[in-house]
Amino acid sequence: MSEYATKGAILVCTGGAAPSVLQVTSNTLSFIQGNAVATTSDKIPNTNIMPFGTCKLKPFSPPCVPAPIMWTGFVASVEMPGGNPLLNTSKIQCACGGMISFQNSGQMKSNKVVVNPSSPQIDALRKAALEAVPFCEECEKRKREEKPKILKIYWMDEQGEPRTLSELEEGKEVTLCVDVEEGGAGEMIDIVIDAEEGRKFDNGNSQLIFENLLVEDDNTAYIDNFKFKYE
Repeated sequence: MSEYATKGAILVCTGGAAPSVLQVTSNTLSFIQGNAVATTSDKIPNTNIMPFGTCKLKPFSPPCVPAPIMWTGFVASVEMPGGNPLLNTSKIQCACGGMISFQNSGQMKSNKVVVNPSSPQIDALRKAALEAVPFCEECEKRKREEKPKILKIYWMDEQGEPRTLSELEEGKEVTLCVDVEEGGAGEMIDIVIDAEEGRKFDNGNSQLIFENLLVEDDNTAYIDNFKFKYE
């Protein structure tokens, strides 16, 4: 059964070596058993989401530096200070590659909701605590597979003017920009760059493939130090 996640809930990461404790800073009105209900705004690294020991996804296992992107599996039908309430089935992707999830909700007893002050939004929160929709793994899988549409791939010349890939000289190093459709921030995309017909890149392939590029807040993903050479 799904429960609201609260301050003190235990988080784990598939790339981390140790669990951490969730801190809630976004909500000061809604409580369960004296602990604030967590919301979608509680994703600030080292403030809400603390390190998970060492990171197993990086070379030589350096200390974890959380880089959470966006919560999924929250109660979308309820609005409260901070955003939407989180459930013990909510998850958040780390930009380093790990998936962060709850080991428990932080609740020890029944999910009675204590609120102050009362409001229509908080009344809805109380009702949703009893009718919370469980995390749909298949739904989230489909969302992850439906990656944002790529609109344009380009680079900027010395005058700050956008240029196409066909205008890029072989061996010239640039930052490649990949614009996606509105609303793609926080998503991961893949791009494939084809060689000229009948030619191969110096890696022996006719394509350059870049996977899991993070789309930033401006709806653009970036590839730093991009360049290409042909055989």
